[in-house]
Amino acid sequence: MSREVAEWIGASDDSAIPARVKLRVFDAFNGKCAICDCRVTVANYDHKTALINGGENRESNLQLLCLPHHKVKTRADVAEKSIVARKRAKHIGIKKPRTMTRWRRFDGSIVTASRDRT
Repeated sequence: MSREVAEWIGASDDSAIPARVKLRVFDAFNGKCAICDCRVTVANYDHKTALINGGENRESNLQLLCLPHHKVKTRADVAEKSIVARKRAKHIGIKKPRTMTRWRRFDGSIVTASRDRT
């Protein structure tokens, strides 16, 4: 069986999901959350693979979630993005600038350092 309607693909990551696509996603999930299978009263359309983690803004990457599961998944997506960004920066040698530029040694002398780490 082939699709009667072409799959929607957003022109950019900022493209809003059209109402017709939201209806198709809602019908595809029978109005139930993709995780807990409860009836969704307020629809939250979520990307299965988050845009910040390399997902695409297209109909096949959308799912319907209830509010509690949407919050949990969003939190997990942001945490994953943070870990990936930190590992990538470390891999290519980018270091965070110092937050402490002056401190005392045990003998009482003051050490001053630049914010750059070398």
